Amino acid sequence: MFSIYKNQKGISIGIAFAALMYVGYTFAQSPGTSPAQDAPTQAELATPADPAAVQEAGVEKDQPAENAHLAAAGEFQIGKDPTVWVLIVLFNLALAVGIERTYILFRNRGNNAELVRILTERLAKNPATVDDLADDVGKKTYGMEGRVAAVALRGWSSGERAMEEYAASALIAEKRTLDRRLVVLSTLGNNTPFIGLLGTVLGIMRAFRDLAVMGDAGPAVVMKGISEALVATAMGLGVAIPCVIAFNALGKAVKDRMSCAEEIVSLIRAIRLSMPVLHGSNGSGSVRAEALAGK
Repeated sequence: MFSIYKNQKGISIGIAFAALMYVGYTFAQSPGTSPAQDAPTQAELATPADPAAVQEAGVEKDQPAENAHLAAAGEFQIGKDPTVWVLIVLFNLALAVGIERTYILFRNRGNNAELVRILTERLAKNPATVDDLADDVGKKTYGMEGRVAAVALRGWSSGERAMEEYAASALIAEKRTLDRRLVVLSTLGNNTPFIGLLGTVLGIMRAFRDLAVMGDAGPAVVMKGISEALVATAMGLGVAIPCVIAFNALGKAVKDRMSCAEEIVSLIRAIRLSMPVLHGSNGSGSVRAEALAGK
């Protein structure tokens, strides 16, 4: 439990550090300056200007700039937002963890019905060969349940209490292996929406700053900045939703595997309890067998 908390704490610190780096990068950028107007020459100052010509020249001069501004306002420039790239990296991390955990669960699946049949038949027929049976069921064919059964059978001759402790230790070890790195999916599912929201807030702040700098540029500047800022929130949700789904699905698969292993342990214990005379019911089977032989 401490190791899971420690891993989650480390991931949260890393995400917070990346967010702080993004904030510093955003506010370290100097605000853009408005385009400087061409200064009039001395000849232009000396020559009287025709009002109609000045108005016509102003329209011709402002029209290309306005068209270029409107064209730029209709384009998304996602690459300028570091939050989007952070979310892309986190999505790839979550995808890698999900694929790796799926492979681990697939590799640890076994034939549970066949394992139950072998344990029932061989323990009921000849319990003295329990060590050989442990070697057989511990093979890769029977997956995680077979490994747990093999460890539990090691304590068969030492009594019920010892056998239960063997089984409990094997279950803990297997659960720790199956739960590994699932905390990454849980942490990303809980925190990536806030990273996207942070990018949106900073993007809106940048949009209003650009509007203040450009003056009478119009609402297109703000609309463009806000539309780009909202992409961060959408991507944050797009990363969080698959992470939550994958975490719940993999967590359910881990619980199913652990339930099958516990079923095998309960079966072995039931068989052990059904042989009180030969093996004892309180861990003192050899003593009771010797007493019966003396009589």
